[in-house]
Amino acid sequence: MDVRLPLSSLLLLALGTWIMYVSDRILDGLRGNGQGGDGLRERHFFYARQRRYFVIAGIPVVLLLIWLVATHMLSTAREADALVFALAMLYFGLVHVCGPEIERWLPKELAVGVLFAAATAVPAWARLAGHRSSLIPIAALFAVLCWLNCTAIEKWEWPRIAAVQAHASTRWAQLHLPAISLCVALAAAVAGAQSIFFGSSFFGSPVSGSSVVMSTLDFACALSAGLFLVLDRSRLSAFHLRIAADVALLTPLLCIAGLR
Repeated sequence: MDVRLPLSSLLLLALGTWIMYVSDRILDGLRGNGQGGDGLRERHFFYARQRRYFVIAGIPVVLLLIWLVATHMLSTAREADALVFALAMLYFGLVHVCGPEIERWLPKELAVGVLFAAATAVPAWARLAGHRSSLIPIAALFAVLCWLNCTAIEKWEWPRIAAVQAHASTRWAQLHLPAISLCVALAAAVAGAQSIFFGSSFFGSPVSGSSVVMSTLDFACALSAGLFLVLDRSRLSAFHLRIAADVALLTPLLCIAGLR
């Protein structure tokens, strides 16, 4: 987007995500009381058992986050991030208080995908005056990929539980994961071609920054979606599939030189 982000923006996203992740894992592990079931794995119980050390490590992280927000964050980004954070805290609070019932009206896979994509887009959005709509297509594609990531992992790790307890939209996505991955890959490829040849997004708005750079991100999204299709048809174990699903979101690293 031709936006130069300071190091503080990257630190805020990384540290904030880590805090949310660790907190969620600890609460999940405590809820499971060290027993299997309820869609919990050993990683959840590990965080619960070692929670004292994670809390100790988290204190300086939280203090650093507060300092960065107060001294290094643009007011526009602060307001947007505050909204995203409030929505995230509300949802995760309801999940841990009400349990699986809350997912009957809002699946966690969708909530995590949208909230993380929004938080990732905020630093650039806050610095784009007048043409923020050009950020919508790539942010939407990333949100879909995050949703596919969570949906696929749930399918691979807990096929029986997911088939019964998951939200209807999640069950539908898991049943049609290859077709959805293919459609997302094609949509991202079309978006990339449109950025190159027409210099505009799906919404018809001019693409901010270099059209080549934006199309590179679109094609990276297409590759990620294609990898989900390949992984779903692979014979890897659930443990290795989970790792591969996260690695599939790192495709922009393949073209980092061009992006810079």
